[in-house]
Amino acid sequence: MKEMSFLEFAKLRDGGNYRLLDVREADEYAAVHVKGAELFPLSKLQAGGVPAKDDREIFVICRSGGRSAVAAQILEEKGFAEMTNINDGTNGAQEAGDEHVEYGD
Repeated sequence: MKEMSFLEFAKLRDGGNYRLLDVREADEYAAVHVKGAELFPLSKLQAGGVPAKDDREIFVICRSGGRSAVAAQILEEKGFAEMTNINDGTNGAQEAGDEHVEYGD
């Protein structure tokens, strides 16, 4: 598994062909998430679910990097190509004041 900060990811995202999987729970995602992130909770992965495969590079994000590291490991074990964990998570996006952060009601 590779790792990078949210700021490193932000430099890549505008020109890249990628997927961003948010592995937090639905209520956390609804409160705040990076725009374009697909919700696929870690709990669903741990229960045996997997997202559909395609040819895009996958980045994994959670609140602060812990759950996304676990999810990335699970996905690699299930045959997905090397994952990239965003090691400061959505917190990193918020701290950066990123315009791609979306807040719920």
